Amino acid sequence: MKCIKKIFAVTVWTSCVLTSFAQSSQNRTSDALSVGLPVFAAVASLAKDDTQGLYQLMQSEAAALVATQVLKSAIHETRPNGTDNQSFPSQHASVAFAAAQYLQIKGGWEWGAPAYVLAGYASYLRVDAKEHYWRDVIAGAAIGMGASYYFTDDPSKQRLSMSWRPGGVALNWQRPLP
Repeated sequence: MKCIKKIFAVTVWTSCVLTSFAQSSQNRTSDALSVGLPVFAAVASLAKDDTQGLYQLMQSEAAALVATQVLKSAIHETRPNGTDNQSFPSQHASVAFAAAQYLQIKGGWEWGAPAYVLAGYASYLRVDAKEHYWRDVIAGAAIGMGASYYFTDDPSKQRLSMSWRPGGVALNWQRPLP
């Protein structure tokens, strides 16, 4: 547990340094959390030697980012502060909640609850800074959580996956043993 605390501290510090170019302290903090949560989840997976989990996290985050960008491009919702038309949905929320959902699936509520609190705080800061409406962060959270739920293995749920193989497609259905 001491190792995980050190990893978390380094992750938060690195995220703060990487996002120090944001304009306000609210934006800096929400940037740090939306970068820090996925980085922490990745480092925790590596520390547990869970390379399959790391791959699932990367798929989850990529799917959340793509879905968010497609919706932003299609909807053109103006931000509350009027700076642009990229308000809906919140990318900060989708990325942070994808990591929180991943941590909850892989580590249970011991990992998930603090991650959800931090993702929620990042989302609150986006609304408070007039970067998003509540509907934007709620939609972003749903996208991120849905992506992680879909891509992350949980031994207690059934799973259908598809993979490309030379000469065709392989479908795999897994279900837990009774």
